[in-house]
Amino acid sequence: MKRAMKSAIGCVFFVVFFNATGFAQPLPPLLDAKINQAASSKQKMISLTEAALWSLDSLANANLAKKYAWEAKEIAIADGFDCPVELHFVVARIYDRMMAPYSGLLEIEQALKKINPGNYQLMAQAKNYFAILSLHMGKFMDARNEFLKNLEYAEIYSLKMYEAEALRGLADTYNGIGDREMERKYINLYLEKLIELGKKTSIASAYFRLGEFYLTDSVFDESGMYYKKSYQIYTNLHDTNMMAHSLLRIAWVEYLKKDLDNSIKLFTEALQYAEISNNPVQITNALGNLGTIYRDKGDDSTAMDFYLKSIGISRKIKDYYNLSWVYQDMSNMFAQKGNFEKAFGYFKMYKTYNDSVETFRYRRGLEQARMLYESERKQQELQMLSLKLQQHRSIFYGIAALIVLLFIIVILVFRQIKVNTRRKMAEMNQKIAEMTQKNLQQQMNPHFIFNTLNSIQYYMYQHDKMATNDYMSKFSRLMRKTLENSRFTAIPVKDELEALTLYLELEALRFKNKFNYTVTIDEDIDVVMHKIPTMLIQPYVENAICHGLMHKEEQGTVRVDLRLEENTIVCTIHDNGIGREAALKIKNSNNGQHQSLGTTITESRLKLVHSLYGSSMKIEYQDLKSEVGTPQGTKVIIYIPIIT
Repeated sequence: MKRAMKSAIGCVFFVVFFNATGFAQPLPPLLDAKINQAASSKQKMISLTEAALWSLDSLANANLAKKYAWEAKEIAIADGFDCPVELHFVVARIYDRMMAPYSGLLEIEQALKKINPGNYQLMAQAKNYFAILSLHMGKFMDARNEFLKNLEYAEIYSLKMYEAEALRGLADTYNGIGDREMERKYINLYLEKLIELGKKTSIASAYFRLGEFYLTDSVFDESGMYYKKSYQIYTNLHDTNMMAHSLLRIAWVEYLKKDLDNSIKLFTEALQYAEISNNPVQITNALGNLGTIYRDKGDDSTAMDFYLKSIGISRKIKDYYNLSWVYQDMSNMFAQKGNFEKAFGYFKMYKTYNDSVETFRYRRGLEQARMLYESERKQQELQMLSLKLQQHRSIFYGIAALIVLLFIIVILVFRQIKVNTRRKMAEMNQKIAEMTQKNLQQQMNPHFIFNTLNSIQYYMYQHDKMATNDYMSKFSRLMRKTLENSRFTAIPVKDELEALTLYLELEALRFKNKFNYTVTIDEDIDVVMHKIPTMLIQPYVENAICHGLMHKEEQGTVRVDLRLEENTIVCTIHDNGIGREAALKIKNSNNGQHQSLGTTITESRLKLVHSLYGSSMKIEYQDLKSEVGTPQGTKVIIYIPIIT
């Protein structure tokens, strides 16, 4: 029963995401009137900025906020206004919500340039948010250094609330780094500062976080103490929703301490507060946990009553995560009783909803990628509009100057304007092409990630801590390397091969050494100076493994060789699998359910290379056969012009 910590998180995941991408709720009448009755375009821009901020804070709706913010930006560009600092802040938060912190960072940098150095509070706010975005990008050391500088800045100008924010940011950073001792230190410093400021709601939240910290380390007495402190403050504030939230954690700690009777009492009390605050997520969580406790006490009838109540509410609110673990616990209950038929039936329900959770997360990722792509495209369109308006103004000024200037000078000025415009348009087209490539990269087939997570889950169920740790370490390194590389359209050969090697290690582990591999590189290739497009080789290696080697009975081999020919890197991927013809037959026999999205997108990306770098690539496929015509594998040759 791992539910008190995770069920609320799981269901909130669905509710928040649906709200962020679903139906737009109407603005408050006063704010809507300010937009529609604005006396000037500048006033309308300010009101739209307020509407975007309201959408983020009141609805957590990034899509609606984006609509208002982009409209405000269009007005600023069309009327020649300088984009206000507040609008930069809102756009940065929107990008951060859409998991595009790098774009948000660019907005905050623009804001920092416009803030008056004497406005210490606004400057501290911008600096802290700059550090937060660096943290969300995974730049932990940069974030730590920025938060430390921000802490010093806030102390100098006695900005205690921003001191607290910087301390909280340091705690979050050390959490990301994995330094538990430093994380605890800064949580406590953050709590001390909040107590000094008298911020009761934030104090309760900090106590709750300390409870989470000690619960992770299974220090139950400390954890329970901090949860109770949090609960006491929320009780004094009469916040029934957060009272229920804290009680769920307290009850969970008592369950972990094997005090089932006290845990029942606390979950029942949490259920009452959840019903008062009408929070269905907390209600289903409490009901499901009560079912599992009564299961552990041997009262299967009462357990089933609570389970069925939890299932009924979970289905209404589409809480697939809660449904998955409740059915899993029900399956375990009947398995313990020897009723394997019912156990299997409930296990199938668990797998169905668990798969729904994974599918929903995958679709969420695609939706966020689509939103990001549309946002970046809109940004590029706004920049193009700004460029065209600047061009029109330049032409107008040139015509006006024709009255007082000599004809030759006007012609020269006009010619220079056109040259500059063509150059800027060319730069903009390149940025659009780069943006398109980034969007294509984000659509890579997620099967590898799902399969890897399933393998990690398998080792965890086998209690193989060494294998699990090794797998998790390699997987996290690969994800970190992929995120780092995806920021660039071209990367050094060294970085590409590091990511490829990590991928091969993970696949070799996942398929239990069903194949071996080698990666060789010509010594004439400068792996640091020579660059190639990002994520170019891996999709073809994946094809060699999944379609060539996995259907081979004996152990297979895949070789990756890189050599230098003049200004071209020739990458050869060779496998001794069943060959393309046999693989195609297997695919057709499976109704063609699996599509090789990775290589399809990679080939689409190659078409962009010429527009980005003025270079072209080509790919050759060779079917290897013996003297008697028996398939002996496949060879793929990629000719990659060196990018400088």
